[in-house]
Amino acid sequence: MNASSWGVLALAVCAWPLLAQVGAPRWVSAWAAAPCGVAEEEPHFDDTQLGDTTVREVVHLTASGLAVRVRLSNTFSTQPLVIDAIRVAPAMKDGEIDPAQSVELKSAGKSQMTVAPGKWLVTDAANLPVEAGKDLAVTFYVRGKVSQPSVHYMALQTGFEAKGDQTNAAKLADAKKTPLRLVVMGVEVASRTAPYTIAAIGSSTTDGAHSSPNQNRRWTDDLWRRLQEARGANAPAVVNLGVSGNRVLHAGRGGWGPVWGDAAVGRFNRDVIAQPGLKYVVAFEGGNDIRQPGSGAIPMEESVTAEQLEAGFKLMAQAAHDRGAKFIAGTITPFEHADKNRAEDPRWEKTRTAFNEWARHSREIDGVVDFDAAIRDPEHPARILAKYDSGDHLHPNDAGYQAMADSISLDLFQ
Repeated sequence: MNASSWGVLALAVCAWPLLAQVGAPRWVSAWAAAPCGVAEEEPHFDDTQLGDTTVREVVHLTASGLAVRVRLSNTFSTQPLVIDAIRVAPAMKDGEIDPAQSVELKSAGKSQMTVAPGKWLVTDAANLPVEAGKDLAVTFYVRGKVSQPSVHYMALQTGFEAKGDQTNAAKLADAKKTPLRLVVMGVEVASRTAPYTIAAIGSSTTDGAHSSPNQNRRWTDDLWRRLQEARGANAPAVVNLGVSGNRVLHAGRGGWGPVWGDAAVGRFNRDVIAQPGLKYVVAFEGGNDIRQPGSGAIPMEESVTAEQLEAGFKLMAQAAHDRGAKFIAGTITPFEHADKNRAEDPRWEKTRTAFNEWARHSREIDGVVDFDAAIRDPEHPARILAKYDSGDHLHPNDAGYQAMADSISLDLFQ
């Protein structure tokens, strides 16, 4: 935790008596995203050139609470990030808000806040009742030019950018839409009902690739809805820390080469362990480690064995256990015919199935969710079942994501 975060923690503790008057709230992560490395060749890179810019992001909360605070990331930049104003409000259609319900956020009691290079900052707590299953608008203004803010590429939720300080505007004037997450990488709430947070780490299938935009149809969203149906207001929060292109043991890369994000074992403490209220981790990745080496900018020297993947999962499990959380592994889903431009290596399927067998029977983890069994074709186990296939033979469609969520035993989460 950086120095700014300790200051925020102290302020939150000072504010605690006010919160405690209405119950015994606990801080839980109610929404999160993982920052990616900046890729200048990314098609939407122009959207990350901030300066005299207001950004409004809409996030879907999975816990109700009495107060909120926001996590701001400057993880991959070499320059300080100065946020001149930031506010939160219940989100309405197309990112609009009611200014009368908008609340200013501060850091160390100040409206302007600076996030140091390579660090993150959590704002002071602000009293704003929020409801699980509802959208929250987080609006911030950056006066000075920022060329490399933290980015999460697959938001699957429309954001908005506009010139000037419009942080308290009902609707941003002359706004352009953006498909990216910028700077805002977490919303934490002081909750009396959500008992803890479940954090999912993974690659594009956790990130929700090919699910319906603005519909919250990732498997993590579907899991949270199941938990809410089963447990009502006492359902735990679920946050998604998937990064498209992520790998367990090596940095993820896009087709052109720039790094999209640290390896799962490298980002685990920053992205997962740091989530407040964490009690369970679901880790679902490894397919990219198996099939990507030898394609694009990824050398064959980064090929992995099932045993190496298992070692990576054991490292993450130990980190979770040290935090007092339980670690659950997901089996790797099929990907036959996903590579159209090169021949498939028969070793890929052997590695995938060997890892899955380890996950199903390992005593070094606390549970398994068998995503492989949930969406594979029984007649061709190396392929996704057609009705769950988004069309690229790698990522599920909405029905496939729902099938994945439905395959998870809720008894894993006590």
